[in-house]
Amino acid sequence: MNVVERALPKRAAARGEGRGGNGAADRPRWLAGCGGVALLAVLLVALFLAFTARVDAGEACAVTRFGAVRAEAGPDVHLRLPLVDRYRCFRTAATYYEVLENEPASEADYADGGLDGVTMDGQRVVMTFNLRYHVPRENVGEVYSEIGRTPVDVNARVVKFHSRAVIRQLTQQYTAAQLYSGDLAGISVRMKEALAPRFAESLIVLDEFELKRPRFQPAYEEAIEAKQIALETVTVRQYEAQAAVEEANRQKNLAQGEADAERIRAEGEAQAIALRGEAARQNPEIISLNYIEALKTINWAILDGESVTPFLSLTPPAGSGDGAPDPALPGVPTPQALPTPPGGG
Repeated sequence: MNVVERALPKRAAARGEGRGGNGAADRPRWLAGCGGVALLAVLLVALFLAFTARVDAGEACAVTRFGAVRAEAGPDVHLRLPLVDRYRCFRTAATYYEVLENEPASEADYADGGLDGVTMDGQRVVMTFNLRYHVPRENVGEVYSEIGRTPVDVNARVVKFHSRAVIRQLTQQYTAAQLYSGDLAGISVRMKEALAPRFAESLIVLDEFELKRPRFQPAYEEAIEAKQIALETVTVRQYEAQAAVEEANRQKNLAQGEADAERIRAEGEAQAIALRGEAARQNPEIISLNYIEALKTINWAILDGESVTPFLSLTPPAGSGDGAPDPALPGVPTPQALPTPPGGG
């Protein structure tokens, strides 16, 4: 083996040729290619995110450039200059704000604790309510410039501030009884009418307002409930008395109706008798006819023998039990034997 033949296996091993194919020498080259593709993809994604801004549904954004509002953008993907254009977004969908005693139990977007107040008649009360509002899309630029830079600022400076102040003031216009057992729906409407202009001044739209049942001191609530029970008892008794009166009137009407019906029947029978009497006077033969018709239905009768003249004279049977002929009754002919027909036996 010469020097050239001995050098060939060494060169092949250096290139990774032989049993392992290309060998380990090609692996760094393949890994370098994959790493380049991944780096390019990351770079492209970074560029896309840097040069675009996405606005979600239910939002609108004020587009600022160097701090000044340049435009307003709705839901979509928008082009922007990195580090120059910024999107300050607000919710145009409904946002819920709730005031309740147990604040952690709320599922609203923003929540606060109960509102302390005093009624017209001096009763301390804790007011609770909830409301719904939104920022119109066309107002987001002005809201960002004049009201607040974030939705949290808007809620604190407009919604929370005005609602708590106005509701506390309006509470003093109602008595404790009106708030405890009055028309809360009607009071809610009046409170919304007072709040809506305050929200509109700050470019916010108040959609709904609902006043919940206020909470008074325990002693006052117990007194109110006792009073309500007493009033309900009186109402029930009045209803029962009214029902008794109505039942008595019904019985009276029934009795009067029966009496009227009996009187009408009696009057009808009297008129019928009068008509029959008048007909008998004008037609005497009707009496005989009625008498004959009545006799048809008589099976037997007891009559006075002295005052009744029989149609036929009856003779007792000839002979009694001893065979002697009975004397003939006066005025009654003695029966005679009929002659025997000729040729008879």
